[in-house]
Amino acid sequence: MVGMVKRVSILFFILSLFACSPKNLIVTGNIVDGAEISNEGRLNEILNEITPSVKYALLIGSDGTAALITSRSFSKIHIQRDKDGWNSKADNLPAVCNIRNLKEICVYTRTSIENNHFSDRLNDFEFLGQSSKNGYFARKYKELGRE
Repeated sequence: MVGMVKRVSILFFILSLFACSPKNLIVTGNIVDGAEISNEGRLNEILNEITPSVKYALLIGSDGTAALITSRSFSKIHIQRDKDGWNSKADNLPAVCNIRNLKEICVYTRTSIENNHFSDRLNDFEFLGQSSKNGYFARKYKELGRE
């Protein structure tokens, strides 16, 4: 009987660990529907697994803060997961690239940019300004309807 209680306790403990861990990070844009990020790593390596032709990415936090970056910056951004969710971290890029609680990464290839699909997505955001650091640039946005 004691052995059974121990096994059930261990099972509940393991299940609670999975329940507390953050879900996969969704990737949207003009890529295959349902794309997700499940592993940490450099943004360029992660996106190359999904589609190698990404030119721009919009990192979007759950608070509505967003950073628009170009492919030149992808290798400088580390996507990491902690107990509370996904984060982007970049020491050599403007501070806006460090977004806590990422809810989405929206990516577009050159073709979709030329066809204004990316501009359509940016219409959901208010442009707040552009920052630079170490020769890298990022544009800061705030999702419309967010404080």
